[in-house]
Amino acid sequence: MNTVTVRLFVLVLLCTVLMPAHSKAASDREWHFEVFLDDEPIGFHHFHLNSTGNTHELHAEASFRVTLLGFTVYDYTHKITELWQQDCLQRIDASTDDNGTELFVRGNSKGDQLALQNNTGNSELPGCVMTFAYWNPAILERQQLLNTQTGEYLNVKVQHLGKQPLQTEGRDIPALHYRISSSERDIDLWYSTELDWLALSSTTSGGRQLHYRRLATPFDTQESTDG
Repeated sequence: MNTVTVRLFVLVLLCTVLMPAHSKAASDREWHFEVFLDDEPIGFHHFHLNSTGNTHELHAEASFRVTLLGFTVYDYTHKITELWQQDCLQRIDASTDDNGTELFVRGNSKGDQLALQNNTGNSELPGCVMTFAYWNPAILERQQLLNTQTGEYLNVKVQHLGKQPLQTEGRDIPALHYRISSSERDIDLWYSTELDWLALSSTTSGGRQLHYRRLATPFDTQESTDG
């Protein structure tokens, strides 16, 4: 098992989410994903979003563990809290343990800029900044997105690849297929016809497939990561 393969991929993949922009009422929502490397379950990514009008507060947690012959060869955790005003990021506090390497991204809105701190130093991003917020279909119109693990602001290209059926939560549903491409990786996304994010897939540099499979309810995270 090539642990570097997984590490490089999660630089882009483990990111934040945002409620679809057209939702205005106060609400709490949760999304639960099981994560697979090829057909092997390696962990989870859970999200909780509280929205009041155009203000959204996001809490998310991910944990991956890759084993070989009963031994852990790669271990990863990621936690993040974000505050959004409509489609614009206002605050971010993210921490990552990437197989023993500690990473962080912190930022606050200052006027028309987002002031960021990460392991490499400080920076300021102009205008309305969005992360790889797969939940918000507004990202499909963007040309730059923020990586919440590294703090890197990446140029992206988005393609609409048409409609296709997708199995999720035990049933086949119509889905819209998109691809977000950056210098690091192509990420395939599937949305419902109401633009609710359903699934994700990408090929790692080692040629393996990483998948997010949406669940109706949380599962036993200890059991899933011990596989």
